[in-house]
Order: sequence, then structure tokens, then C-alpha cells
Amino acid sequence: MSGIDKTASDDVRRTGELQDTARQQLNASLEIALQLSGHSLLRRKVKVELWTDDPDAAAAMGAKPLKPYTGPLPEEGPYKVIVRGLDKSVTQRDLGYFFWDRDCECEGVMYPLKNERHAGTVEFKDQESLRKALGLNSAVFKGREITVSIMTKEDNKPEPARRLGSSGGAPGAGGGGKGMGKSRGDDRGMGRREDRGPPSRAEFGSERPRLELKPRSKPMPGDAGYQEDSPPRASGRPDPFGGARYRTTRADADDNWRR
Repeated sequence: MSGIDKTASDDVRRTGELQDTARQQLNASLEIALQLSGHSLLRRKVKVELWTDDPDAAAAMGAKPLKPYTGPLPEEGPYKVIVRGLDKSVTQRDLGYFFWDRDCECEGVMYPLKNERHAGTVEFKDQESLRKALGLNSAVFKGREITVSIMTKEDNKPEPARRLGSSGGAPGAGGGGKGMGKSRGDDRGMGRREDRGPPSRAEFGSERPRLELKPRSKPMPGDAGYQEDSPPRASGRPDPFGGARYRTTRADADDNWRR
């Protein structure tokens, strides 16, 4: 069973292969148990399927065999996909590295979306990266099976995308994201990119523009040529003081004349 809520009791044995997963020994009730797939357990739908102890099994437990994408692709960018069915614990950083670890050149990630829950969009550098990403459809990520599809006009809302490395946690940034490792025990799919280090902010196109300071047009106090601005004069009325300001004198501080 997969998709089990974290508050469920451990009357059945939880396994280490996949997060939120358990294995139950069944005999005569096997057929009935398989029919429970898709039912709710503690407000979450669970998936019930046959278990295999074969370590050389082609597909990981709880995941469908991944097939390369052979459908049509856009001829020019932006190369974007929308990912649905994400677990609530997923961060923007996790989503970006899910594709990066599988040899997909990510350029930008927007997660979470304002108009759809448990969904995010990812933009890729080229068409080949888009093809590899679409091949990850039905992969298991953070214990949940996700869907990856090409972003359509209906999905493309006029909302600015947040680049990786911006606030919210993303590859190469400090932010609020958790530490990043190259191995993911709870993810199933293709191999990791052991020969590459984590991407920098510049690689993802997320480098913020530098602040350009221009020379001052007026000298600062204490510099040569500094002049204090005179107060504006009232229009239509002459100034009897000629623009001079009131100054505190020694007599103002002496109170003897008041006694």
C-alpha cells in the first residue's frame, strides 16, 4: 500500500523502500484487498497492489514502469511542463532537483501555484530536456505518483515565474529550503548525476541584477562646493529677513534678564 497518511497506526509493517508505504501478508483475501485500491484511509486515497521481493524488478514498488515520451514537442521555447499530484511537503528546491538529478536542464520553477494546489511548473533549457522530463510521467516523488504534461494555454496563467534560487528555496540558494543531497531514498526513476555538482544560481538564470550606483549630482556636506539650500520663499510676499534663518544666540540662553 502506498499513499498512507502519517497518522496511521503501524499495525502493518512499514517498509524502508518508499515513504508512506506498508506491506501486508494476505492469503485468501488477496483479491478483495486489491479491490480496495483507490479507497480512502484517514482522508487519503491509498494504492493497493501486488508486492515483489525481487530486487532486480524492472519497476520500483508503488510506481509504474516509466516509458520514454514519443509524442509531439514544441519547436521553440518556452519548454514548460506542469507537474501535478505533488506531496504537500515538497518545496520549490525539491521540485527543481527532482528533474535536475535526472539529467533535465532546468531553468525555472514556479511552486506552489496560486490557482491550483499540489501543482507546479518547470521550464527547461532545450527540447531534449523537455522530452526527458515528460518521460518521468507517473514517477513516484516523495511517496506520491505525479503526472508530468506539457503546459497548455489553459495552464499558462499571466503570473511571473519565480526562478530557482529566489526566496522560497531553490537549487543553489540558502533560503528556506532544506539541505540538498544527491541521493533520494524516496524517489524512484532514473539514475543520479554523480558527475556534476549542484548548479549555481547563474546556471539557472536566477542571478539578480547588480545595483548600479551613479555618481552624485550634488556634493555632500563637507565636500568642496557644497551649498546649503535656502528655504523656499513665499510667493507674492517680500522676505524682510532676506532669506536669513533664525539663529540661537547667547542672550537666548541667558535667563538673567527675566528676573
